Amino acid sequence: MSKYWVASHITGIFTIDDEAEDYIYKGSRGAGFSINRGTTTWIEESDDSKNHIFFNNREVSPDQAKISNHIMNHYQKTGGKQRDKSSGVSLLHEFEVPMACGFGASASGAIGSCLAFNEYYDLNFPNDIVYNLAHSVEVEYGGGLGDVAGVVQGGWEYRLKPGSPFIGETRNLLKNNFKVATISFGEITTRSIIQSNYWKNQINKVGELFLADLFNEPSISNFATVSKQFSVTSMLATPEVTEIMQKLEDSEIFVGQIMLGNGVFLIYKNRSALSDLDDYIEEEICYKTIRKYD
Repeated sequence: MSKYWVASHITGIFTIDDEAEDYIYKGSRGAGFSINRGTTTWIEESDDSKNHIFFNNREVSPDQAKISNHIMNHYQKTGGKQRDKSSGVSLLHEFEVPMACGFGASASGAIGSCLAFNEYYDLNFPNDIVYNLAHSVEVEYGGGLGDVAGVVQGGWEYRLKPGSPFIGETRNLLKNNFKVATISFGEITTRSIIQSNYWKNQINKVGELFLADLFNEPSISNFATVSKQFSVTSMLATPEVTEIMQKLEDSEIFVGQIMLGNGVFLIYKNRSALSDLDDYIEEEICYKTIRKYD
């Protein structure tokens, strides 16, 4: 059994950089962080010689799991000849975060799938090839733009150049004693935003402005500040996000919107600052973002 755990990733500010012809050069510039809730992915030989995909113990159709299905088909064409063609596989994901809520679940699943299939078929592809595929399929199907690069970098990071890991340019913000929590109010379909010309123009116009500020001062507090400005000015902020931002306007908490999702991340130093809030989850920043099970 080939099994991997991959951290989740949250973006606070971004641009859409999709002009290149090759998916490995497309992506986003922006900033975000990885957390210690993630996705466990593994592969088993199926009992009925057919392929199956499971999300949290529930079987889903290929149309409901286009990224996972694409990766499965790619690796079976590449490495399936090394196994009995009559045998199918089951690709299983266990998600510790809500899906379609801006936690990068599809990217975590894509990375885990690529690593697991690479091992399952004994292909020994180097990491740059594996991550290129995860990133490319993410971008192609509208799952995300910069999550794969962000996860591979780990921790608090900012992305200076778009593209897959080893192609784009990603750096870490300085570590300090800030803590983070999240509140999720529900879903936003990433594809509906990043593949819309209206939203692309809106996001890029505002994103360029605030990313310039962040790149000049790449600190966690400045990341939180520009993330809030970005979500409000771009009009991506939902009513629920706007309400909690207004509620915490004069508090010690920095508030940003989880991109792309209907939720917020809260950056703070003292846990007591969260005392007036409900339904939040305290997160841990993750630096070792990819782990293989023995």
